Amino acid sequence: MTLTSRILPAAAVAVAAALGASDSRAQELCSVYTIVSGDTLSQIARRAGVPGGYQTLFSLNSDTIRNPNVIEVGGRVRIPCADGSLPGTTVAAVTAATPTATVSVAAPAVPAAPLPPMRFLTAGFYAPFTDEGLPEGGMFTELVKTAVRTGDADQDFNVTFVNDWGPHLTVLLPSGAFDMGFPWYKPDCSKVENLQPSNALRCTDYNHSDPFFEAAVGYYALKGSEFARVAAYPELLGARLCRPRGWFTFDLEANRLVEPNITLLVAPTQVACWDALRAGEVDVVTFDALPAEADLIKLGLLDTVVEIPQLTSVETLHVFAPKSNPNGEAFLEVINRGLAEVRRSGKWMEIVSRHLGAQEAAKVAASN
Repeated sequence: MTLTSRILPAAAVAVAAALGASDSRAQELCSVYTIVSGDTLSQIARRAGVPGGYQTLFSLNSDTIRNPNVIEVGGRVRIPCADGSLPGTTVAAVTAATPTATVSVAAPAVPAAPLPPMRFLTAGFYAPFTDEGLPEGGMFTELVKTAVRTGDADQDFNVTFVNDWGPHLTVLLPSGAFDMGFPWYKPDCSKVENLQPSNALRCTDYNHSDPFFEAAVGYYALKGSEFARVAAYPELLGARLCRPRGWFTFDLEANRLVEPNITLLVAPTQVACWDALRAGEVDVVTFDALPAEADLIKLGLLDTVVEIPQLTSVETLHVFAPKSNPNGEAFLEVINRGLAEVRRSGKWMEIVSRHLGAQEAAKVAASN
């Protein structure tokens, strides 16, 4: 059993029956694979040798796979090439115009006024996304840097780590001390009326880049507990949940998992949530599945804590710019332009695969 399938035991199980087992020979890099009964994203990624495992595969196919715990028989999964590009994509050749072609030359555009340097704010202790001790400051940090350089090679920028997430959206960004922050999850802003004010401000006070990454948010309980067997959010009503300070709660609000329907412990750190779970002070720990997996390895909890796969949700990570920032929308245009090209060229997948692959290798080494 792989690490991913152990932490996410039902991750991406193909839904249907009456088909044979999958042919592992058809699962290889730089291909498009058709899902058969019994497949999981973890299995497909392992058989194809995808760096970073199921999360890389899910990230690449998140436009067609909305829940990493459910993949449909007959669906098609794009498996990236070794260089991070997508299967079947090529760079179009540039050909000279034919002798009879008419070429019209547009008048030179008036150059836009240069933008001031972009001042990004982030924090650490959020592997593999952001941490000063990781290469390039983490996966998301490298993606942002690459998007800016691709969107405008002349654009100056800097990234500052302030390792307390709490005041980022409420104090530091609104004050104008920084222009943009990352990585932040964006709620469903069409339901802003259901959100607490502290979460609604993500919609009302901020503009957002295009999504950089789609992440699974997991729910975890002690093995053998009644909560390890729940299959739907209403079954958590009355439970005691824990999330680390600085993490969002808008997904909980959307599912009515708010006081007094549940008791929410906002712990100072991720480790404090796991300690509370082990001590019986909470019933369920819930936050981003990637750092949660790393925690379970580091803290030696693989044999005592299980994921509740039916509750996994998918949320998108963005760069946020305060609406009060006069250059915010222009900054985001540069970022979005660069991000689109980074995705198209395969550089996005190369960066994501490299960071997730390094994290997977570290987890395997730690478990041996």
